Amino acid sequence: MPKDNFLYMQVYTDLKEKIEKNLLVEGAKLPTDEELKEEYRVSVITVKKALTMLKEEGFVQRVPGVGSFVHRQNQMEAAEQVESAADRVAWKRIGLVLEHVSDAFGLDLVYHLDQMLYQKGYRLIVRFSYYNREKETEEIGFLMDSDISGLVVMPCHGVYYNPQILKLILEDFPVVMIDKKLEGISVPSVRTDNKEAVKVLLRRLVKKGCRSIGLISTESIETSSVKERYDGFFEAQEELQIDCIPDCVVAFDENVFRHKPSEKNVESIAEYLKSHGADMDSIVCTEYSIIPALERAAETVGFDLSAIELACVDGPAGFRETHMKQDEAAMAKHVAELLLQRMEGQRDTWDTEDIMVPALLMEH
Repeated sequence: MPKDNFLYMQVYTDLKEKIEKNLLVEGAKLPTDEELKEEYRVSVITVKKALTMLKEEGFVQRVPGVGSFVHRQNQMEAAEQVESAADRVAWKRIGLVLEHVSDAFGLDLVYHLDQMLYQKGYRLIVRFSYYNREKETEEIGFLMDSDISGLVVMPCHGVYYNPQILKLILEDFPVVMIDKKLEGISVPSVRTDNKEAVKVLLRRLVKKGCRSIGLISTESIETSSVKERYDGFFEAQEELQIDCIPDCVVAFDENVFRHKPSEKNVESIAEYLKSHGADMDSIVCTEYSIIPALERAAETVGFDLSAIELACVDGPAGFRETHMKQDEAAMAKHVAELLLQRMEGQRDTWDTEDIMVPALLMEH
């Protein structure tokens, strides 16, 4: 078969041909999923998808806990099954796994992505990892069992890539990444130009007369968009020749809604304000989720935040401080286009696509 055919199609086609040629006769028990996995050198997920297709077309009967059997339906049964399968095909499924969603980031992205895919005949199934790698793996497995045709993932915050995601990419399953680029892995990604976003913030602050700009960031790791924002800050600081003030690094906070921040982060920022607050005329936060801890810390040490300029990346509706908002509508458009191209087998450019979307400067 052509090399660019999906692996599950190869398994499906081979088994179907054996059944049609009576090499696998009516009632014959097929090898187990594990045995088929070894025979075709694919994953169990790929085997399950191929067998599900054979079941829907009336070639195989799947008996939970027992196995799969050749079962050629009569014409009436087959016609009913084909009609049912056609209904399902009319609304193919796309899986979306996000770390989180909030009014600061995610809601617009989900809405626009669902709208665009719906217009193309797809239903979007949305799941959340809550920043937990094990749950991310579980949700991807759930979506694969739901017979999705493609997958969009915002990978969990962390140093290492999820093996489940890597396996799907290696098996040629249509995958598009959001927010992160997997270095060294050929998979399309759509993300905000985070480095430029922070540079725009600093240029705006300088235009307002700020010259001593502090930075509060979560841990900067290789696979995180935070690293790009962090690097963008110091590049802009050098380009604009503004005062160098030490940065403050706090622990990553998984709570993205209005919440009680961790005491450790409050203490770290309080010490930062006591040490450098008098020298700063502005502060940049690499994430909106840092703001609650900053407000608590300022209250603790008696630091007047209203006396300085405060800026960050992301922010909820009505947030009055200067911030860079990720263009979620544009991101959704690129994600939908890349995924549809991938599912339609347009391979000429998809594996090299790394689309950087400019962020939007928001001021009141």
